[in-house]
Amino acid sequence: MNNKRLVSSTLALITLLSTASCAQSGERSETTQPALTAASTTTTTAAATLAEEDKQALAEVETTFDKLENGTIKFLSSWDINPADGKPKQVSLEMFETNYGGKIEYVPCTWETRYEALGKMIAAGDSPDMFSAGDLDCFPQGAASKMFLPLDDYVDFDSELWAPMKEVNDQFVFQGKHYVGATSTDAGVVMIYNQKTIEENGLADPAELLEEGNWNWDTFYDMMIGFCDRTNEKFAIDGWWFEGAISLTTGVPYVGMKDGKVVQNLDDPMIEHVQRFMLNMKKQDLPFPKSEYGWQIHPENIGNGKTLFYPCGIWALYVTDLSDFGEMEDIRFVPMPACPYADKHYLPTAINGFTLCSGAKNPEGVAAYLDCLMICRENEVATKIEKDQIFEDYQWTDTMYDMLLKTREMTEQAPVIEFYTAVNDTVNDLVNNPMKETYNAGISWTETKESIKMALQAELDSFNTKLD
Repeated sequence: MNNKRLVSSTLALITLLSTASCAQSGERSETTQPALTAASTTTTTAAATLAEEDKQALAEVETTFDKLENGTIKFLSSWDINPADGKPKQVSLEMFETNYGGKIEYVPCTWETRYEALGKMIAAGDSPDMFSAGDLDCFPQGAASKMFLPLDDYVDFDSELWAPMKEVNDQFVFQGKHYVGATSTDAGVVMIYNQKTIEENGLADPAELLEEGNWNWDTFYDMMIGFCDRTNEKFAIDGWWFEGAISLTTGVPYVGMKDGKVVQNLDDPMIEHVQRFMLNMKKQDLPFPKSEYGWQIHPENIGNGKTLFYPCGIWALYVTDLSDFGEMEDIRFVPMPACPYADKHYLPTAINGFTLCSGAKNPEGVAAYLDCLMICRENEVATKIEKDQIFEDYQWTDTMYDMLLKTREMTEQAPVIEFYTAVNDTVNDLVNNPMKETYNAGISWTETKESIKMALQAELDSFNTKLD
């Protein structure tokens, strides 16, 4: 069950640093991995807290549950929701503790062994209550293996509170039941760039193009052509995450869910469009040639003006040192450019959300915590605290924060979830690197598709039988 490929995840804003991922280099790999903690069964105590006036304001916010009889929920993960010493505390956690008498008991494991640990705990009758869905690999495989339970008996997904996330949560439905409680989204991958580089090269500002409704593959391509100069080692784009992210702007995942079945979309015309676009980028020598540089990425080239775009999970901007990308006042990001063939500006979607573990002893507690996360989305007190923490701890600018809100809004309006990472390792391996061959090696999509389609369909047929 332990997939080899982790979709770059962005968790709730204040959780982002505690789960900060680091890119693992390797030949055409696309892996991010949260910082790991020692695997033990000890719990942690929150060392950070909010200011008293903020705590009081949150205590007065109206919530949906009565005080819990059992406030403790066990959370199995490689990262802790409780803040480490000196780190900001999530407003939703404060609300859960204050309003419900809640407590999150952290059960640590390594990221690589989290499914193995979950299986052992379920088999021993000592299940955790909650498991992160932010890696986007728990559904549908978790439903097929019965490691997770539907949330519908405890969470009212049709309520006004959950309405903003309906389109997202409805993508995790099997047999009419929701297996993920997603409480917020972020653009799974954003295009990081340096405003000084844009100005010095006389290029259009991507943020202005976005505001005008003109940030799309065509304007993106024109900018890359205008900038790229191999003789002077100036390249258009670097990083590990571009291929999958640009593909999802079509609105069509390589592997998706339809009528309760897992389906492959390799022959879809939208996939053909994006593969031709990536092949043309390769022919024009636009990508940074990682093969010539030991398969290493170089984000510092954004700051020194040698690379135009660095597509990456937004977590990369939640560190205390962003000097790779330049001076703070010059650091910018925008969502992935729109596919000109699609009916909407679809975006690859990262979620903050959780699943309910099979055998959970406190599903009501999980539901209460999820409701806290939803309440804090729109509450003025909570959003102000969150913004203040971002500016204080990560030195963001107003421009960066405004774009964060913009990308969140856009992602919730047109989310796309890729499921090839969440079926099994074989499906992941059949799709993950092959779909990048046009961009990395200049191999036609027709050739690649024909080499994997039959094996992929056979694997999905077997998995769908298991689902049934």
